Amino acid sequence: MKYLLEEIKAGTRNFIEAVFPKTETKIRIRLLNAQDINDASMAADKVFTAVDVEVSMQNIKVYEAEKVTQQLYRACSDLEGNSLASDISAFRENLTIADKDWLMEQYEELDEKCNPTIDRMSESDFDTLVAAVKKNPNINLSDLSIPTLRRLVISLASLPVSLQAGNGSISQ
Repeated sequence: MKYLLEEIKAGTRNFIEAVFPKTETKIRIRLLNAQDINDASMAADKVFTAVDVEVSMQNIKVYEAEKVTQQLYRACSDLEGNSLASDISAFRENLTIADKDWLMEQYEELDEKCNPTIDRMSESDFDTLVAAVKKNPNINLSDLSIPTLRRLVISLASLPVSLQAGNGSISQ
């Protein structure tokens, strides 16, 4: 069980260090785990609930922007792990749109590095995956995304099939 816990904990240790724009201040941006993302979503909900506003098609962009702000607040820290602001309100008030865009770009690059998907998987990596599945059809693929699984099925289905007939002959 220790091995599994180490893997789970490693997911929250994925981070990068970057210099905040127009400053010489180094910050740390860490990849959020599922709990962090849930907490950020719940906090965004509370912001809307506190002012008695229901999320709708008219304000969905504002809601999504608040979720991103909540996530960045949780993902960003100084190099010692301290939050960049005393609370989410201070973070929100001091964050420019350009700062937020830069932080999101940094976070997305980190996410791409740590969580590759089929859109970002190289052809050679995909070929290695196909070879592994052909070698061991019982391989556990539960960690793969739906687009990756779909591409894998299409790729395997398009391979020439060798069928052995009842008389022992092989047809393709």
